[in-house]
Amino acid sequence: MNSLLINRYEIINPLGSGGFGETFLARDTQMPSQRLVVIKHLKPALQNSHSSTELIENLFQKEAAVLEELGNHCSQIPQLYSYFSEEGEFYLVQEYIEGKNLSQVGQIKPEHATVILSSLLNTLKYVHSKNIIHRDIKPENIILRDSDRLPVLIDFGAVKETMGVVTLGSGSTVSSVVVGTRGFMAPEQTAGRPVFSTDLYALGLTIIYALTQRLPIEFSISQLTGEIDWTSYVPNLDPKLVQVLNKSIKIDLGSRYLTAEAMYSDLHTSSGIPLSTVLAPKSQEDTLVVSPGGESKNLISSLTSVVFSKVKSQNKDTKVPVNYTRVAVIALSILGLAGGFFVTQQMLEAQERAAQLEREKKEAEEKKEIAEKERLQAQQKALEAENLRQTAEQERLAVEKRQAQEERRRLVAESRQARLERRRLAAERRLSINSSQTSQTDAIVVGQPGYKNIRSGPGTTYKVLGTADTGDPVKILGSSYDQDNYQWYQVYHPNSGTTGWIAAQLINLN
Repeated sequence: MNSLLINRYEIINPLGSGGFGETFLARDTQMPSQRLVVIKHLKPALQNSHSSTELIENLFQKEAAVLEELGNHCSQIPQLYSYFSEEGEFYLVQEYIEGKNLSQVGQIKPEHATVILSSLLNTLKYVHSKNIIHRDIKPENIILRDSDRLPVLIDFGAVKETMGVVTLGSGSTVSSVVVGTRGFMAPEQTAGRPVFSTDLYALGLTIIYALTQRLPIEFSISQLTGEIDWTSYVPNLDPKLVQVLNKSIKIDLGSRYLTAEAMYSDLHTSSGIPLSTVLAPKSQEDTLVVSPGGESKNLISSLTSVVFSKVKSQNKDTKVPVNYTRVAVIALSILGLAGGFFVTQQMLEAQERAAQLEREKKEAEEKKEIAEKERLQAQQKALEAENLRQTAEQERLAVEKRQAQEERRRLVAESRQARLERRRLAAERRLSINSSQTSQTDAIVVGQPGYKNIRSGPGTTYKVLGTADTGDPVKILGSSYDQDNYQWYQVYHPNSGTTGWIAAQLINLN
């Protein structure tokens, strides 16, 4: 897979893989927070004439819309941020839940298992109310979120099921694959007919795994009923919890809980008497207040007092004989209710811890904002100081540039003045030489106006040593003839200080 999906999601590392595709941890590079996300890469199971990419894509979009609605309205289901398809394969971009799943946290205590079970049943009540079945509840798909320790339900199987959709000859569609995990699937799911109770079956086995750290296939089973023997692995279990879990994992669908609401209600009642019935006060004196830090024996005593006082009051008004045996049974059943109170208390404490974590998170964010503000202020001051330094540097460079220009102008003026001085001295020297040598010259250069060549020998084949202008005085040093028998004079030219030969026709002797 490319390290950058659709030029946005940077793949960090794989989280898992299976028959339906792969899961990756990624970074959203187009969000300011660069938030972490989970990307599920789903591949159609069949590529033949019986399946249509368009059909699968339509079903995929429909299931993605369901996931979006679930995540937006339930805090214990990851949010769906985006979805897309590319080259016939499909991708979901979901919220990353920081925490460990139930297969990673190790064995948990029964009271903690009760809290987790109760919380997940509330989640399933919402999911099932939307006519959705999870289809793949197992320890790996329940994450205890770090921020509040609440269980989060991930990896819904409905989207996976769309990857195996085929079209029958009749025109109807059906999935060619069964979604679920061996050992956690109810019999009806194996047959491809999951119902709401199917999720409760898998949830019961998941909680048993959390209590025992053993997979369903590791337990011995009854050869008559097919039910597993798991209670021997966990001592001191709450009988109510055992009863609820055992009922949820019955092989026979009709013997199980049919709804999450029924299972939740049974978990929080004792001996078939609803908690609200036993504790429903009709007057202020009947009202029972349980403090968060109360001890079990005080709680039981208070509950028992409420029941007996209620019975006495009714007997006093109706004159009907009291069946104290029945009252005793009710009182004894209150002992089981204590566990329900403690579960409720643990949930309240969990909520308080979550609120405390939220407050701490808010304080941390405020501190972060203050630190960021101070950092920006320091950065602004540093920027202003740098601007001042650059301005001062620019002014210094400008001054140096002006000084350099003035220095160059001064040097140019001095050079010009030196040239003028040299010219003046040369002119004076030539004038002095002319005046001193005019009396010594005995001829002048004649002919057409212009310079005449002074050569190194008599003849035009000799190189030119210098020139003399018409009218310049010269000193005759000697004479000779060239190869054509023309006369040449050897002269000294005072103006240039050159000694050489000039043709005789260009010399007029004084």
